[in-house]
Amino acid sequence: MTKIHFIFNLYLYRFLFDTFLYRSSARFLYFVNMNILVTGATGFIGFSLTEKLSSLGHTVHVLSRDPGKAGMFRQKKNSFFSGDITDGDSVRKAMKGCDHVFHLAACTKVWSKDPTVFQKFNVEGTRIVLDAAREMNVKKVVVASTAGVLEPSVNGPVDESMVRKTRFFTGYERTKWVADQITREYVKEGLFIVTVYPTRVFGPGPLNQSNSATKLMQQYALGKWRIIPGNGKKTGNYVYIDNLVDGLIRAMEHGRSGEGYLLGGENVSYTGFFNTISDIIHRNFVMIRIPKGMAMIAASAMLLFARITGISPLITPGWVRKYFHNSSITNDKAITELGYVPGTFREGVEKTLKWLEVTPTEKRKA
Repeated sequence: MTKIHFIFNLYLYRFLFDTFLYRSSARFLYFVNMNILVTGATGFIGFSLTEKLSSLGHTVHVLSRDPGKAGMFRQKKNSFFSGDITDGDSVRKAMKGCDHVFHLAACTKVWSKDPTVFQKFNVEGTRIVLDAAREMNVKKVVVASTAGVLEPSVNGPVDESMVRKTRFFTGYERTKWVADQITREYVKEGLFIVTVYPTRVFGPGPLNQSNSATKLMQQYALGKWRIIPGNGKKTGNYVYIDNLVDGLIRAMEHGRSGEGYLLGGENVSYTGFFNTISDIIHRNFVMIRIPKGMAMIAASAMLLFARITGISPLITPGWVRKYFHNSSITNDKAITELGYVPGTFREGVEKTLKWLEVTPTEKRKA
């Protein structure tokens, strides 16, 4: 073989690998039909992931406390199991016959009258799922954590190595961090686990608390939301649901055990967030800038009212502190190792607003 032929073949093999085995959709989850357990399948992210996996020919095992939610899925070949992640027996029944597990179920509430609910679902629930996966010899588990377990961005975007030093703003963040530490223990014991850290997710799907960014887009587009935190310069990272789902699948296919991957989109300021919507709908609204102190007073009053009545507040002081910090991230690791494609914020907003326009109200409900 001449040197020219050798170099040609080398580049040809690299092209084929990069195109068909790494960055394209020609990957094992796209060819081999499997039974896959998705915990949290009836939630915002889990619903979209389940629909995608089902469309690829897989049978998704859905664990839900409400069997009536079976009707929310377009694909009817999914298998439904009654129960939740706090019950080991129901988890094992749902996991039977599955080699791959996506663990997305979590308590994502803004507030709960019973604060132990975060520990129960986010920590103990994760332990129960991983115990079952180890017992049933599951090949791979992808655990969805949150970018909120990492350090807020102060001197630029954060990556997966940025250990949290700032105190946690919410019970959700704190318990997801504890679950993160537990996951590392199972990895050391030999269970193949990949952790992903989604940012603020938006897009078509049930308009529940996990999809609050989409609800905010809807309210602003209708002229019903006029509040902006502070001077509007604080940044957050927003990921479109389809890009996140693709990232989850890529994490299952290409992720390294014991590694974590941030799955986000673009870093956008609050001003940029609302300006993008205005640019698309060709309407501008006068925004009321709320100082942090005023927001804290309002949130404290809501929290007091919630403790008296049991009615969940719109926001709590912890969430106010969170939203008055910068939360910029970098997707470089996921892009390099998984072939992840973040997409642009504007593209995602355009698709989301179009979906809100054509989708009947009853079909947007959780």
